[in-house]
Amino acid sequence: MAAPYIDDPRDEGPLADLTSAGMWTTAGLIGAAMYLLPGSPHEHLGYGLLIAAAAILWGATSLLLWHKRWTMSLATRAVVTAGTAPLVAAAIWASGGASSFLQPLLLFTALFISYFFPPRLAWPLMGLFAVVYSTPLLYDPDALAENFPAHAAGYTVALAGATVVMQVLKRRLLRAEERQRVMAERDPLTDLHNRRSFDAALEQAIEMPEGVALILFDFDEFKAINDLHGHPVGDAVLVAVADACAGVIREGDSLARLGGDEFAVIAPGSGSAGVARIVAALEAAMSDADLPPQVPSAGASFAWAIAPHDAATAPELLDRADQRLLYRKRLNKTTI
Repeated sequence: MAAPYIDDPRDEGPLADLTSAGMWTTAGLIGAAMYLLPGSPHEHLGYGLLIAAAAILWGATSLLLWHKRWTMSLATRAVVTAGTAPLVAAAIWASGGASSFLQPLLLFTALFISYFFPPRLAWPLMGLFAVVYSTPLLYDPDALAENFPAHAAGYTVALAGATVVMQVLKRRLLRAEERQRVMAERDPLTDLHNRRSFDAALEQAIEMPEGVALILFDFDEFKAINDLHGHPVGDAVLVAVADACAGVIREGDSLARLGGDEFAVIAPGSGSAGVARIVAALEAAMSDADLPPQVPSAGASFAWAIAPHDAATAPELLDRADQRLLYRKRLNKTTI
């Protein structure tokens, strides 16, 4: 089983396997040890110990999945979790039915489901395990005498409450992580990708068999804009140009602000003809940008490099494009 790329923010991947390993191993060991306590039923001791061994074995399997980083999709994990319901029902039966000492251990399952699954999967699973908890009503003649229906109802309410609370906490955690991710990957002024996310995207794109083009551009005489009109106007120019350029790049391309007035476009699969079209679109977008009234226009110098023709690694590709941009800017100055 290969480890797929995890793109669902709720999917904790190997953490779920590690948690499952601890949960099932603990349940198996503690469940087996509980048979040694005074008053524990021994009518189905052999079955109980066999079920405990199965729980420990599944815990060991989950630990192996975690160690190998073999994981599964949320949907597959939900099916696997549902598949353990008969084992849990059998464990309740073997440990006393309505008076089972294992019933409190089902809180492990409740917490696991409510944390690791989205609502569309968590609620059906919670309903399933509420039914599992209630199975002694089907076979235990002492269930009514021991007030088990009230216990089952209370457990169902506790499951629902735990699910609601855990889902709310998980949602808040995901939102906080998303804010941190945006802060780490986005330029705070223009909301484009920043240098960190640009470097990561270029490293990934350079490995693509169809190649990648890297286009660099920065403003001509941007320092003069700041000197004449102040940095707030300069920032407004950067934002306007970033918004305009973001609207014309292709789906799958990545536009980043590398710093100051320098921008970059990563264009997977683009050759020379594709680069020419992208540069033309960027130049047109800059000429149509909603600039501050103090700045009637903003020109830019462009340069590019294409992998694997110009370079085979991300640093080499960036250096080649940067050298060409410096040459282009010097050339522009001499022709003014």
